Amino acid sequence: MIIGILTEMFTRLGSILKTTPGRRRNSGPFLALQVRQAANEVLDKILTDYPEEFAKKVKVKIYKNGVLTISSPQLMSAELHMRSEGLKKDINGVLGKELVKDLRFKNL
Repeated sequence: MIIGILTEMFTRLGSILKTTPGRRRNSGPFLALQVRQAANEVLDKILTDYPEEFAKKVKVKIYKNGVLTISSPQLMSAELHMRSEGLKKDINGVLGKELVKDLRFKNL
């Protein structure tokens, strides 16, 4: 029951973010949330090829000034770093514009 309520709440939040007027949608926290959601979408697709215990540890942390920070185990960070250009392209593709200029990876 609680999961259903939370899912509905986040679905509504996603709808609100997509319909917020342009200038507010691109301001600080709203923009960061959109970038993190897009990154999670892209990572979810990529991480299906990896063991679940590794995939669960990959977390999108911070988006600030065009830099997106992702934390993960050391080996996964190395793998994602090698794929960083493709990741940026895919994330920006989901967003519809180039908002992510750089990716940083932090080891757990």
